[in-house]
Amino acid sequence: MALSARDQSVLEAIAGQLRADDPAFARRFSEHGDGEVTSERIVSSRELWPVALIVVCLAVFAAAMIVAGSPESLPHVVTR
Repeated sequence: MALSARDQSVLEAIAGQLRADDPAFARRFSEHGDGEVTSERIVSSRELWPVALIVVCLAVFAAAMIVAGSPESLPHVVTR
């Protein structure tokens, strides 16, 4: 998404003020970020297995809870 002309001029004004206030920082900061900037992160399949494992564990837990039944169906044990 491209910036509007107003947004671009505001950013240029901020950059100019930064250069005037702290030239050393502005010089160090300008040395970074020569590539394309994207906000979208592509998730690799290596990063998905923990999520899949959690989903499987939750599904097994839910199935075990359903099979176990309600507390009313369990025998009451008196402990002393």
